Amino acid sequence: MRLRVAVVYTAAESNHHNCTANPHGAEQLNKTSIALKQAIEELGYEVHMIPGDFDLLRALGQTNPDVVFNNCTGINDKSSQPQIAGMLELSKFPFTGSGQTAHVLALYKPLTKKVLLFHNVSTPGFGVVSKIGEPMPTNISFPVIVKPEHEGSSIGISAKSVVNSPQELKEVVEEVITNFRQPALIEEFISGREFTVGVLGGEQPRILPPVEILFNEGSGFYSQAIKSQDGAQTKCPADILPELQKRIEATVLGAFKALECRDYARIDVRLDADGIPYVIDVNTLPGLEPGYSDYPKAAKAAGIEFKELVKHLLHSALARK
Repeated sequence: MRLRVAVVYTAAESNHHNCTANPHGAEQLNKTSIALKQAIEELGYEVHMIPGDFDLLRALGQTNPDVVFNNCTGINDKSSQPQIAGMLELSKFPFTGSGQTAHVLALYKPLTKKVLLFHNVSTPGFGVVSKIGEPMPTNISFPVIVKPEHEGSSIGISAKSVVNSPQELKEVVEEVITNFRQPALIEEFISGREFTVGVLGGEQPRILPPVEILFNEGSGFYSQAIKSQDGAQTKCPADILPELQKRIEATVLGAFKALECRDYARIDVRLDADGIPYVIDVNTLPGLEPGYSDYPKAAKAAGIEFKELVKHLLHSALARK
C-alpha cells in the first residue's frame, strides 16, 4: 500500500496580506509546492495538495493521510503560521517540521531572543517599543537595527532601518509601529559577515554547510528590497576556517535545541569584530525551492538531493507517529 502524503501549502486566496506584501515570496511558495508534489510522486507516494485555510482540519479528515508535509506560512498573514502547526497537532496526523510552540518562539523575535539568552546562545542586545510615545530603550548601544516584531522575509526592513542617533531611532520606530501595527524590535547591529545555516533534524541533528551572504558594497544587510530583488550573492560552502565553522555550528545547534525545533530549520548569524557568531533570526519554515532557496542549496552541498531531503523529512515525521 502506497504512503499517502498530504502537502499543506499557502493558499494565495486566503493569504492575501502576505502575497501583497511579498509577491516574490508568494512566487517561491508556489514553485516549492510544485516541486514538492513532483518529488513525492517520484518517490512513489500518493500525494494530495491541501490549502492551508480555515477548512484544513475537515480536508485532512477526508484525505486521511499517513503523513503531512507542512509548507504553509499562514492563513491571513505570517502571524498565523504557528496556528497551522497547531491545527496539524489537533488533527493527530504526523507532520513535518516544528510544532506550534517552536513556531511561536521563532516568529516573535523578542521571545526568540529571551529563550536564546536563557540558554546562553549569543544574540544581539535588544529592546522593544510597543506603542508610539513609549520611551526608547537606553540599555543598548548604537548603531541599532529596527524591525517589526513578527515578520519574515525582511519585510519592514529598509535601507534606513539601521540608525545611529536617538532622533533617527524615534522616527523609524514610529514608522514601523504605524505601518505594521505591531511592536518594533530594536536590536544592536552586528556589522560583520552574515551566514545562514541549515539544520537537518533527527536523532542526531546535522549542521549543513554554511551559506555566506555576500552583500554588495554599501548595503551590508538584508532589506526587503535587496531580498525581493535577489540583490545579494551567496556562497556555499562558505570560505571559513575550521575553528570559526565549529563556533558557528555550536551556536546554530544551540539555537535549534533551545527553541525545540524539529526536522529542519535555517538559522541566520552575524559575526562581530571578534568573530563571535550572534543569532539574528531563526526560520522554522525555511524556503525549499530547489536550485533557489538557501536550505536546499546547503543540503545539496552536503550531498543531499531534493528528493532525498523530502523523503528524510517525511520519514522523520512518520517516526513520531
